[in-house]
Amino acid sequence: MSATAPRFEMRGICKAFPGVVALDGVAFACRAGEIHALCGENGAGKSTLIKVLGGVHAPDAGEILIDGAPVRFPHPAAARAAGISIIHQELSLLPDRTVAENIHLGIEPVRRFRLDRAAMRDGARALLSRLSSGIDPETPARDLTIAEQQTVEIAKALAIDARILVMDEPTAALDDVEAARLLALIRGLKATGVAVVYISHRMPEVFAIADTVTVLKDGRHVATRPRAETHSDEVVRLMVGRPLSDYFPPRPSDPPGDPVLRVEACGNATVSGIDLTVRRGEIVAIAGLEGSGKTALARAVVGADPFLSGRMWIAERETRPGSARAGVAHGLGLVPDDRKRDGLALMQSVRDNGLLARRGLAGLLAWPKGKSVGAAAIDGLLQAVDVRASSWDQETRLLSGGNQQKAILARWLACDPELLVFAEPTRGVDVAAKAAIYRLMRGFTGRGKGILVSTSDLPEALGLADRILVMRGGRIVGERPAGATEEEIMALATGHRSDAAPIQAGAA
Repeated sequence: MSATAPRFEMRGICKAFPGVVALDGVAFACRAGEIHALCGENGAGKSTLIKVLGGVHAPDAGEILIDGAPVRFPHPAAARAAGISIIHQELSLLPDRTVAENIHLGIEPVRRFRLDRAAMRDGARALLSRLSSGIDPETPARDLTIAEQQTVEIAKALAIDARILVMDEPTAALDDVEAARLLALIRGLKATGVAVVYISHRMPEVFAIADTVTVLKDGRHVATRPRAETHSDEVVRLMVGRPLSDYFPPRPSDPPGDPVLRVEACGNATVSGIDLTVRRGEIVAIAGLEGSGKTALARAVVGADPFLSGRMWIAERETRPGSARAGVAHGLGLVPDDRKRDGLALMQSVRDNGLLARRGLAGLLAWPKGKSVGAAAIDGLLQAVDVRASSWDQETRLLSGGNQQKAILARWLACDPELLVFAEPTRGVDVAAKAAIYRLMRGFTGRGKGILVSTSDLPEALGLADRILVMRGGRIVGERPAGATEEEIMALATGHRSDAAPIQAGAA
């Protein structure tokens, strides 16, 4: 094989599903020691293309070549045997097996005709060490955070010594420090000659790591550019077919109203000493590194993992919800960080998902403005938030990530809460859908409501929020206004702060 020949090449790939052409003559290639970014909106065909490469789908037309030789993969195991490892956006760990068992799935070591569990533990520990991770190999996968699950998925890829590594949104669940560590690891894999396909909606990451950028749109190849010969604005324009202006909606010119949420000296097993205020018309972001407590705080506020001490007021009514159900009844809603696991009934229709909260709390909530809890009302809300589906009877699992997130928003709008709490509101969502979700969030606060948002995406926190609370070690360690810099937020998040004492959280 020539030094410049592709490690793999896909030529004229076509794939159709009932009612939709997912791929239409797509060409894509990646060389050994190259990091090739694959970009496009949700529904552009990226995931289908890599599933064809990984043997999940057989192409309707076209061919795949590895090291110049044509190949066909009847199933994913054949692709793995050829040295292809794919880390899908939807993580695939077996929840009831340990980390070590998941890492060695299909390649379990055997000694004297018996499973060698000691070798599995040692091998898993060594692979996790390469990722600078201290995850216990004996931990059941169901007990891992999303960030830890992603780390184990990457260790699984390393376990088969892959020559071709495809990573679909690998940093979606990681904070900036962990993402930087992962990018450094990927550069190390590139130096060993691995061909890396990197799929991400995060343009700063793409331009920090990629050698080449390919854009897909509507199942077609749009452009392939050396990274040095393009820029993020051009890539976004190619992805969405137009310039993406007003990415973040403007902040309101009027000052925020009365408090919709007040928390004083609250805590539980994960967070402590929490003082914060969210006012009507305001978006307040919680930033921090993975493990800082930001997601735990979001869940505590709505009662999913309730506060065990302190005082809390919702719309000036003192209450401390002891469950998520009680939180909804008191005017709170949670959009969770893992929408597929915690937010959606994937096999149910879009309409049924929209009605889920109302049906579950029938009798506890009054339908806004006297409307009934019916299909017509939720259909109108789904249309209002621009959920794009073939029909409201379509299974929710078939929606793109952005449309799934908007369907959850419609569900909570049906409950007319006083405060919406978002955990990672745009994880795994493309740039155009992100902008749409941000507009919906601003529209919600424009009606005199409040939003508390926990996010690992610093540009999101800085561009969207009116104030930013920073957490470290389960506590709020400071606050910054709109217009703060990433350096200020990271200084607080890491504890390397050189200015004055922390500003008290909840200040106007």
